[in-house]
Amino acid sequence: MKPSKRQSELKVTLATGAITALVYPAAAPGIGAALILGHGAGAGQDSRFMVDTSRALSNLGLDLVTFNFPYTEQGRRIPDRAPLLEACYRSTIETVRREVVTARRHLFIGGKSMGGRIATNVAAADSELPIEGLVLLGYPLHPPGRPEQRRDKHLPSIQRPMLIVQGGRDAFGTPAELEPILA
Repeated sequence: MKPSKRQSELKVTLATGAITALVYPAAAPGIGAALILGHGAGAGQDSRFMVDTSRALSNLGLDLVTFNFPYTEQGRRIPDRAPLLEACYRSTIETVRREVVTARRHLFIGGKSMGGRIATNVAAADSELPIEGLVLLGYPLHPPGRPEQRRDKHLPSIQRPMLIVQGGRDAFGTPAELEPILA
């Protein structure tokens, strides 16, 4: 999907090449904050969910930035391993802080499903990361049907506010499953 008149492209340089980010500028008047959202495993930043969510949040006054992970940028379906996805997310944070003025003041990170999990990994690994909080849209707590295979050990170490929007019938984890972890 090509950027609309309100969007602009941003190139993010990685050790392994480059990816494309899309900047959805805040509708005036903006609130002076930026949010980076990583996409889920099955669809890139041009998915209907990512585009609609980004437009809606930018219309509410946030500078919104989405990006493709390398495997998506290269047209592959299988996600790269977590270390490469995390390095990509860190490079995106650095680029956005340099190029998007509001991100220098108030920056939040997050994502849809896998993108949110990678954002939490990055935040847990670096307590000095220049972010104010996380926004997670459908956190993948465990694979569907396998609640014993939890992906939550790192969550308590995140010393930033987290907003988690989770569906009550989400096969990757319900609000009831997340609540005791984050309480």
